[in-house]
Amino acid sequence: MTKRFPWAALVIAGLAVSLAGCAARTRHAQVRPPVTLAPRAQATGLSHLPIARLHVYPSLVAATRPAIDVLIEQVEQDFEQGEQEYQADNLPQAKEHFDAAVNRLLESGLNFTADPRLQPLMDRLVNTMHDDQLKIGEIGAGSAANGGQEQSESSEAAAEPASPLEEIAAAANLPSNPEVSQKATAELLHIPHDLPLTVNQPVLTFLNYFQTPRGRQIIEHSLARSGRYMPMVQRVLKQEGVPQDLKYLPLCESGYQPRAMSRVGARGLWQFMPMRAREYGLKINQWEDQRMDPEDSTRAAAEHLRDLYGMFHDWYLALAAYDAGPLTVTRAIERTGYADFWQLYRLNALPVETKNYVPIMLAMTMVAKDPALYGVDISDPQKPIKTEAFLPGRSIDLDLVADAIGVNVDTLRNLNPELFGLVTPDDPTFALRIPAGTRNRLKTLLASIPQTRWVGWRLHRVEDGETLGTIAAKYHLQSASLAQANNIPSGDPLTPGRWLLVPAPVSPALIYYRVRGGDTVGGIAGRFRVSIYDLRLWNHLHTNLIRIGQELRIYSRQGGRPRFKKVSSHQPVHSSYPADSAGRGREGGRIYIVRSGDSFWSISRRYGTSVHALRAANPEVVRRGLKPGERIVIPK
Repeated sequence: MTKRFPWAALVIAGLAVSLAGCAARTRHAQVRPPVTLAPRAQATGLSHLPIARLHVYPSLVAATRPAIDVLIEQVEQDFEQGEQEYQADNLPQAKEHFDAAVNRLLESGLNFTADPRLQPLMDRLVNTMHDDQLKIGEIGAGSAANGGQEQSESSEAAAEPASPLEEIAAAANLPSNPEVSQKATAELLHIPHDLPLTVNQPVLTFLNYFQTPRGRQIIEHSLARSGRYMPMVQRVLKQEGVPQDLKYLPLCESGYQPRAMSRVGARGLWQFMPMRAREYGLKINQWEDQRMDPEDSTRAAAEHLRDLYGMFHDWYLALAAYDAGPLTVTRAIERTGYADFWQLYRLNALPVETKNYVPIMLAMTMVAKDPALYGVDISDPQKPIKTEAFLPGRSIDLDLVADAIGVNVDTLRNLNPELFGLVTPDDPTFALRIPAGTRNRLKTLLASIPQTRWVGWRLHRVEDGETLGTIAAKYHLQSASLAQANNIPSGDPLTPGRWLLVPAPVSPALIYYRVRGGDTVGGIAGRFRVSIYDLRLWNHLHTNLIRIGQELRIYSRQGGRPRFKKVSSHQPVHSSYPADSAGRGREGGRIYIVRSGDSFWSISRRYGTSVHALRAANPEVVRRGLKPGERIVIPK
């Protein structure tokens, strides 16, 4: 049976956006004197256009064959590779290929109804992507953006806050306000800026929106969050030689939320899609997604914007290309002959989203430069957090680092939003951000701990009145295991202030939980003592929408409790990770912690089993891939 995918809504919506410009005409009104129109390009002389400098899909521009032939071939190749990866259960790789197929179509600028081959191709994509049984997860489950809400790990929307851009764009039809127009016109006369600022009807529309209660709330929260990152962003923009006013771009892209994610999978302060992120050197793997690293993504965005300006020699066109892709903008210029954003806007030559994007950016920039003028109150802006970098050189558990420097593990997650889990990448170049002034203490404590115990193990500082028994109970261990790990003779008292090394706790159980009526993401996370962020990450949930009967994966470390494989309103079943704290499975298998350089073959040789049996006993590890610190079951 052909496997199908729940992406039809995304594809159809994207195509509707790309074709909407053919239907509607938007009236254009200038408050400032009109921009001098660029001369119409001649059909025989397009050398002044930036086509030759494109590097996204050069074959679509320079191919000797018709562009539509090349497009169809590339889309079918990406889609076939995606299907092969999906059939092989390589879901992340499958998703990348499917994303690439969709992106090629959406960025091609071609009319999908003009060629008889494109419509059947689109029908095949839509039909194949429509099955909601796909384990890759849903994209764009239709929740409203929440850019005006402060997010935290304890809130139900905390895992991946939404980009505010779509909610703001929905206000594109607000009536004009003469008072706002007068304020904006006056502001242009005295506010310094290094990006060109324009006051016209599209910009005034969104300035009006930021006078509404909801609009004001969005920009107030976004500006308050920006205070934490603004010094870093300004420094990077200066180093990369691009205008400082680009620091306001993340206000509309993400509301300055590092983990913000759009309905189509763009992430981070600057809302990079995976393909563009990798093009600018951002890593996306099982450990981390550098799109959510504030400084790395800022540098990548500055480089990308600088490249786009080099293509178009116009900041409005560069911003439009940042949103829609350079090929979309180039094709709009080709079709109309105008290399001017406002003319492309007037002629409906750009997708509706992109037409709104530049006016939203300009409106938010004007409000950010003079908040009081527009009645925006930023009474409690976030302050930059002083940090320093620590290079562990190998994977290390954030819990261990938090224990050593005396902070909550959520503090470290907040300082390192690019990390997917609680273990750092096995990469000697990875730099972990920790609170300033704690690095020397961390180095001193780690020097006494074997590196093989940096993942899974914990540190505990003995307090007055604590005993081996009370400490062991806290970490769900036997007192003997704790004493043995620290070479403590039987009966010896513990001295307050002493550091104890706590052995790895119970191996996490993989639980399958079936959603019942009344369940929420936050309630399920609380029940199993996991974070909302992890719960959504494990299940590819891009929103907090779940449905009755949906099956969720949960990796639980609740020591001392029964280990389940399926949890619903009735019967539990034993887990596929049946291990107790002694390191031996409840069904006789033992637990092995993977070391650097290990493979299924080397482990099977060491324990006298077969690779097939080892892989069969550890299906989730097979799916994720072996990595140091991973706990696997050695079958009997």
